[in-house]
Amino acid sequence: MRSMQHTIAVIAAVVSLATLETRGEVAVRIGDIASLKGPSVNHLIGTGLVVGLNGTGDGDDYKITMRALAGALGKMAAPVTSLEDLADTQNVAIVMIEAIIPENGVREGDRIDVHVSAIGSASSLAGGRLLACPLMYEDLNVPRVFARASGGIRTPDISSPTVGLIERGALIQEDVLIGFTAAGRELPFDNSWIQPGDTYITLVLDNSHAGWGLSVAIAEAINAELSLAADVERVALAADPKNILVWIPPFQRNDPSSWIRDITELSTLMPPNEARVTIDRVTGTIVVSGEAQISPAVISQKGLTVVVRTPPPAPDELRVETQQFVAVSTDDAATAGVSDLLQALNQIKVPVEDRIAILVQLQRTGSLHAKLVFKE
Repeated sequence: MRSMQHTIAVIAAVVSLATLETRGEVAVRIGDIASLKGPSVNHLIGTGLVVGLNGTGDGDDYKITMRALAGALGKMAAPVTSLEDLADTQNVAIVMIEAIIPENGVREGDRIDVHVSAIGSASSLAGGRLLACPLMYEDLNVPRVFARASGGIRTPDISSPTVGLIERGALIQEDVLIGFTAAGRELPFDNSWIQPGDTYITLVLDNSHAGWGLSVAIAEAINAELSLAADVERVALAADPKNILVWIPPFQRNDPSSWIRDITELSTLMPPNEARVTIDRVTGTIVVSGEAQISPAVISQKGLTVVVRTPPPAPDELRVETQQFVAVSTDDAATAGVSDLLQALNQIKVPVEDRIAILVQLQRTGSLHAKLVFKE
C-alpha cells in the first residue's frame, strides 16, 4: 500500500458549501412547453433516378439502375432492347427519396423539401437532377401517391456527396390533415372523469419539461381560468407526467379553435426543475439544472483531489505536495451545489474529461443528488 509520502503531486480544490438562493418562479406560456396530441411528423418515401451526373453514377455494372433506366426510357418512347444498349452509362444513379410532412399537415399544391440518398455504387450526386417520381406514405398499406418529386440536387455536405437535398422538390397531391380532438373512448387513459362520448384534446409536455409538478400546475391553471366559462368544476386533468387532458364543452365542439387558443395562451408558474446534470461527451458540454447538489466527499482523479466538506478541512489534514485553494462560499449548508464544484474545477483549469469522470464517481458513490444524463 502506498504511503502518503509517495503521493503524486496533487491539487486540492476545497469546495465549501453554498446555500442556494431562493429563485423567483417563472411564468411560461403553456403553448411554449406543450404541444397538441395529433400533430406528428409523417414521412413520404420513394425511389427514383438521378441523371446528368459527371461520370459519378452507378455505372452499367449496377444492373438494378440499368433496368430502371431502360424502363424509364421505354415509357418515353425510347425503348431499350437490351441492357447492352446502355453500355458505359456513368451518369445515372438510383436513389432513395424521403420527404417529411410538417407536423401540422399539408394541403394539395404545397411544396416540401426532398432528401435524396444514393443506394447503388454512385460516388457523388453533385450536379444531378432527379427525374419526376411518385412518393408514397411510409406505411405502404396506404396505396396512394401523396406527392411527386423532381429537381436539381444540392449536396450540402462535401464529405457525404452521395446524400443530397432538393429544396421544395416535392409537390403535394393529397391533403394531409391532422385531427386535434378525440372522443373519450379513443383516449388511452383509464379515469372515471373521462366520458366516452365527450370530446377532449391532449396537451403533451416536451421531454425536457415532463414531470408531475408541471403537469399538475398546467391542469390547475386551465381549471382556474376556464372552468367557470364551461360551467363545470373541472375541464383539465393531469393524466400522467407528460399528458394533460382538456375537456371541450359542447358549445365549442363544432369550432374548438378558440378554445384551443385560449388554452395555449394561458400562463403557468414553473415548479422547480428536476435536479439534472446533462453531459455531452462529444462537445464537452455540462448543463446543470434544478437544485443539483453534492454531499461531503473526497475524490482523487489523475493527481487532483477534490474535497467537498463542512467545515473545510484544516491545513494539517491536507497531505499534498502542491495545493491550490478555491473558495466558493463559507456557509454551513449540508450540501454543495454541482455548479459550485464545476466553477472551482474551472478556476484551476481541470480538463473537461476529468470533470466528467469526477461527476460519474460522485454519482456512483451516491454523493451526487441529481439525475446524471448522457446526451448521445
